Amino acid sequence: MSQPRRARGGREANDAGALWEYRLARLRFMQGFFVRRSIYVWPDGLGLQSNNLAELDVLSTSFDARLRRRTEIIEAKSGTGAKEVERVMWMRGMAAYTGVDEATFAKVRVDPRVRPVARRVRVNILDEAAVAAAEKALGIGDMEWIGFADPDLGERVVKPAREHLTSSDPLRRAGRFLFGTFWFTDEFTRIKQLRTLADLLHENHSDVDPTALVLACSEVVTLTALSTLEVTNWRGQYEPAEFQEFATGQFSSGLGQPDGLRRLLAQVDAMTHDFVEGLHDEYTAATGAARISRRIPQLQHELLRVPEWAEAFMDLSSRMQERADLAMHILQLLDLRAAGRLGSTRNGGKAGTRWAGADQQVIDAANLVERFCVSVWGLPERGLQPVSGKLA
Repeated sequence: MSQPRRARGGREANDAGALWEYRLARLRFMQGFFVRRSIYVWPDGLGLQSNNLAELDVLSTSFDARLRRRTEIIEAKSGTGAKEVERVMWMRGMAAYTGVDEATFAKVRVDPRVRPVARRVRVNILDEAAVAAAEKALGIGDMEWIGFADPDLGERVVKPAREHLTSSDPLRRAGRFLFGTFWFTDEFTRIKQLRTLADLLHENHSDVDPTALVLACSEVVTLTALSTLEVTNWRGQYEPAEFQEFATGQFSSGLGQPDGLRRLLAQVDAMTHDFVEGLHDEYTAATGAARISRRIPQLQHELLRVPEWAEAFMDLSSRMQERADLAMHILQLLDLRAAGRLGSTRNGGKAGTRWAGADQQVIDAANLVERFCVSVWGLPERGLQPVSGKLA
């Protein structure tokens, strides 16, 4: 008599779950998406010591020809213990909380009774049969991994490098931002935060683990490209001069919305000016002393300065607009370059066939983003060089 199949547990279950996540990430990448695994959702305003709210197994994002972005989050389950209806409802809530466009529950085998529940709450369902069919249609072999959707690269290189970025001083915030809060922040704030991180990496590159440095710098480049594409989408809503004024206003330093804050500071400036002038008049009338010639600072100019890199960024945005139809190819090429620097020897040629005929345009655009980050923002060039050694 045959023995009943033993349920998987411990390391075996964890390995199976991770492999399922990598399969899903690979599928989405080969379908033309930009993909990241293990993205953390952090609560707002509770500081660095707070625990994350959730871990998103797979996040995929894409742009259409008008540079409108759509994002999907995927909850991946491989075992039999998952409470499917609960996870579907959780996905609906997490989609609403994070503001993404699509939520997908992916499980090796899905109870048929769950499907109508998922349809009602607008959660997509993927099972192994659907994934296998899609893999076959795309000609993806079982061991044909690519880029960051590679369990060998992900577990041996990327995972420890991410841990270093999240926990090491002075880059404690870097990991939380790159693999967490970046994805749920508006594009203009993200650009400013990426600029700050480029500065941080420039100042501390000698104190950062070499592999973690390459991961961080490569991620800054790729996410700068992604955020630039999102900012560029705003161009279609403004005349060129109006867009220039709008975008540079968004990049102005200071807190709050620039337009509202500028009006408030202008009122404060007017009150301060009137007060100082009145004080001068009273003093000179009482003492007969001459007025002191001193400039009165204007807060709206002091606090809301347009950053020096804004003009170069606007030029980058304009050039990316010219290549809007190549947006996803540019992101995927930058992604494959990053994996190559980290030691991947996987063949990314199959992905590259999607931009055959436009190869040079895609390469030039990827180079343009890298040069902007290095030349304008000061990202350490060392972080865009391959780490020593290749994966076995």
